[in-house]
Amino acid sequence: MAMFFSNVWPRQTLPPLLLGGVTTAVGMTVLAWAVHARSTNVVYGMMALVGHGLLVRMNPASLHGLAYFPSMTAQISCLAAFALPFGGLVGLSIMSTVFTNKSGHDQQDAKDGITWAFVAMIPFLWLCVISTTFLGNVWIAKDNSHEVFRGVYLWNLFAGKKSLLKERTTRSDVSETLALGSLR
Repeated sequence: MAMFFSNVWPRQTLPPLLLGGVTTAVGMTVLAWAVHARSTNVVYGMMALVGHGLLVRMNPASLHGLAYFPSMTAQISCLAAFALPFGGLVGLSIMSTVFTNKSGHDQQDAKDGITWAFVAMIPFLWLCVISTTFLGNVWIAKDNSHEVFRGVYLWNLFAGKKSLLKERTTRSDVSETLALGSLR
């Protein structure tokens, strides 16, 4: 689905980033309730929704960073490769700490510990949704170029500004700039 958003429609990076953030946050919020209510089918569905949200953001997030900083391909790739496992490490650390503290002596109340471990992650996921709304947007063209809107795209869109200033860049422009910079 992330490839569809990037290559077919809408060929932008902000919609899949926002959709992925919202589906992950909603999925985790409902997942905490489903564990508490012991609703197995809802747990499975919300786990799939959280997975969908995570995966729909992976490719557009890298493309978004590369469009804003086209001369920093290696740095953006390394940052993307580092961020996912590091975020997982922090998330699992928080969840395991909350689980250990809430499940009681000898994990006698494991369901309560798991529920509160998921609840502990909810604020971070909704913070991700809020921060995503303050991003710009990147339009990916079929001719190996892209247009970048620098600023808060959703604010300008909802404010009704008719003309959004976009910077058009191609991959060859970046290569030429890098080559000229190395000659100096």
